[in-house]
Amino acid sequence: MQAQRYILENQVPVPCHDAAAWREFMRHKKNVLIAQDVIGQFRVMTVFLGFNHGDSEKPMFFQTTCFGTNSSRPKYSGTWQRACLEHRGKIACARGLTKFSAEKAAGIDRSFKAIDCILEPEAGEIQFILESEAEAIRSMPTNRKHWERRGRMIVFLVYPRQSLRLHQP
Repeated sequence: MQAQRYILENQVPVPCHDAAAWREFMRHKKNVLIAQDVIGQFRVMTVFLGFNHGDSEKPMFFQTTCFGTNSSRPKYSGTWQRACLEHRGKIACARGLTKFSAEKAAGIDRSFKAIDCILEPEAGEIQFILESEAEAIRSMPTNRKHWERRGRMIVFLVYPRQSLRLHQP
C-alpha cells in the first residue's frame, strides 16, 4: 500500500492525490525546508516530509533534526506550529551546548553527573537530579536564561521564562 501524499496549504498539511503535483511541490526547497539555523558546530533543520510519518491518531508531517551531536535523533511534529516550537527548542539546546563547550575550553567545568532525569514535555523542562544541592551549586552557581537550579535539581528550560515585571501605577 502506498503512503498518502501531502502538500502544505497555508502551513497546513492537506492530502494530495495527484502524484505529479505532489512531486512538483516537493521538488521546491521553499515548500519543504521550514527552518534551518547554524549555531556553533550544530545545524538545526526542520522540514516538511510530504507524508504522515505517524498514524491517523497522531500524525507527524514535520521533522526537526540537530546535526553535529552524537545522537541526531529527529523529532516529529504534526503541525507547523509544533514544528516551529521543536525547532526553537533544538536551537536553545545547541546554544547551551555551544556555550558549555566554550566554557569547558576556558577551563570552567560545569559538568555534572545526574542520578536521574525527568522529562516534563508539557512544562517544557528536562530535570536533572544530582546527588546533592552542593553538587548542583558547584555545577551551576547562578540561574541562566535556559537553566535553573532548584535544590539538588538542575532544570533545562526549553522555553525560557520571561522575567516578571510588576506594573506600577
